[in-house]
Amino acid sequence: MYLGADQSLSILRRESRERIQLLELYPDPSTMPSELVFELAMNLAEAGEFDRATSLFRNRFFPREEGGTDVRQVWVEVLLQRARSTQRAGNCDPALALADTLGSPQPDMPFTTDGLTEFVASARTSYWLGTIQAACQKTEAAQRRFEAATRRLGAGEIVWAWLAAKELPGFDSSRWTAQLERALKESDFMAESSTFSGWWVYNSAMLKRALGREIEAERAFRNSLLLPDGLLSYHLTREALASNEGLSRSLDQSSR
Repeated sequence: MYLGADQSLSILRRESRERIQLLELYPDPSTMPSELVFELAMNLAEAGEFDRATSLFRNRFFPREEGGTDVRQVWVEVLLQRARSTQRAGNCDPALALADTLGSPQPDMPFTTDGLTEFVASARTSYWLGTIQAACQKTEAAQRRFEAATRRLGAGEIVWAWLAAKELPGFDSSRWTAQLERALKESDFMAESSTFSGWWVYNSAMLKRALGREIEAERAFRNSLLLPDGLLSYHLTREALASNEGLSRSLDQSSR
């Protein structure tokens, strides 16, 4: 019921606060299933309520579920969103501190003692941490992050590797286009066969956007929200749709 309503509000592109209010109707927060905790945490992060988002992880047991979303991915994403928001507000010192400690263990959160490195080292996380460091005039550190991202060439990460490569000298557009095309074919195949079909459809949408196929990308983003949430596909899709809306508004304003 709760996830279905959250899904509907996401499809309708309603504000995160509406989804938060809905999810907080769950009768006993202490027994809330992990998938609801994860979605509530991401909606709180999207709304900029980071203290409330991080509090959901304290003193709570998160079982490892075969074929389920890993709590470590969600935790790293919440902190990444906080670091990005902090930097956008012009507060570089705390943003950089968050970037440097993204994979550090936290009290009352046993899951943070191991397994965070995989998510901190992902191409997406590396790219966004690089953009934070670049914006805060940490050029060398940013370059190391971007270079690390460009080495992650799997179909599920290559969009972020491509974005990172564009921030480095010697960017070869034709070489990357060929790789993005190959990754799109693999993503479309995985969308038909993987447990995380919604996430692979989201990834296909990102690849189509990177290749300039925006109408197809918009359709794929919507389709990802019609499928079950997995690997944060709802959050990532909402973020991608919001970023494109922001770009469209900027273009409209500049054309006036």
